[in-house]
Amino acid sequence: MLGTGMNISERFDLRALWNGATTAAMIAVPVQVIARLAVDEDRQSGWSVLLTLLILGALVLGAGVAAWHQQRSTPLSHGVLTSSGVFITVQIVFSVIKVIQGDSISWGRIVVSLGLSLVAGICGGMLGSIMLRRGTVPRR
Repeated sequence: MLGTGMNISERFDLRALWNGATTAAMIAVPVQVIARLAVDEDRQSGWSVLLTLLILGALVLGAGVAAWHQQRSTPLSHGVLTSSGVFITVQIVFSVIKVIQGDSISWGRIVVSLGLSLVAGICGGMLGSIMLRRGTVPRR
């Protein structure tokens, strides 16, 4: 929770969040588009597993970038906010598209995927934290 008088830019490094979110989105969004166009949701296939792992990897990478670049001593918070923010934004866009096309939305799948995106954020946050503890700092 934000403390009294503390605004969002004091709590979070907005540049780090942006760097992490754009990193994750540049990979996750095209993969999600490919998955939407190429994979039949009614059938399980190796492709859907591979594409899901690529999306989760993109979220871990983006969360790690945000955690590593942040300057608020809160890498885990930055990682989780980055991965969940990218996931929620992408899900809103794709859900609106599905509604416009008359397709159904699998709320259960979205909830499970949100949980996975939070785990990805924790993993990325931990990776960024490890990098910082080892003295590896990003170029500014």
